[in-house]
Amino acid sequence: MLKKFLLGAAALFLVLVGSLILMMGYVFNHPDSIFNAFNSVTSKLTQGEAYEEKEEFFLQGIQTLHITSGRSHVQVLPYEGSSLKIELTGKIPRFEHGPFIVQGGDPSNLIIELHEPLASNWVHININGHESSSVSDSNLLAKIYIPKSFVAPVSIENIEGPVEVLVPKEKMYEFDLQSATGKIENETMGKSVEGINPAEVGKIKIVTTSGNISIKNSF
Repeated sequence: MLKKFLLGAAALFLVLVGSLILMMGYVFNHPDSIFNAFNSVTSKLTQGEAYEEKEEFFLQGIQTLHITSGRSHVQVLPYEGSSLKIELTGKIPRFEHGPFIVQGGDPSNLIIELHEPLASNWVHININGHESSSVSDSNLLAKIYIPKSFVAPVSIENIEGPVEVLVPKEKMYEFDLQSATGKIENETMGKSVEGINPAEVGKIKIVTTSGNISIKNSF
């Protein structure tokens, strides 16, 4: 009985080895067909999934607002409401889950952190010296709606992502714009703040490493 079992196992092993040798021979002799199949599979894996996240924060009693991001495209938009609203949309790698909008700070200082997905789908193949790779990463847009009546200092930090801010033309602002390598554009046409009550002047500070900064009037 044991002898038959061993003979059967040996035969199965030889069949598996032979199949593996045939498969490897086909792979090395027909790399193009393997790459086509690889690209077909990985294109579905790495195309990402649509993502949407919304949050709302009350601003009563808030004296400072600080927003941080790593790579997300940040747009700041004025509106007639009374609370801070954030919409995060775009694509993230498959099997990644939020939330990515995280609140911090204390009752008088609101901190909003826009986190990035931790995982990226990366697939690499090397056949007989031929290489192919496919990568999927996040691509998120953060729309931040700030009430027109909010005049407390606002600071935004972004490393790689661009920051675009629209401000009401009828309001008065002081800007502190800094970027290590990113382009800075300020096209606002606001009134001069000289002789104006400082409590009526909004203060916006934006700091990036490589992300571009754009300030424009809303109409």
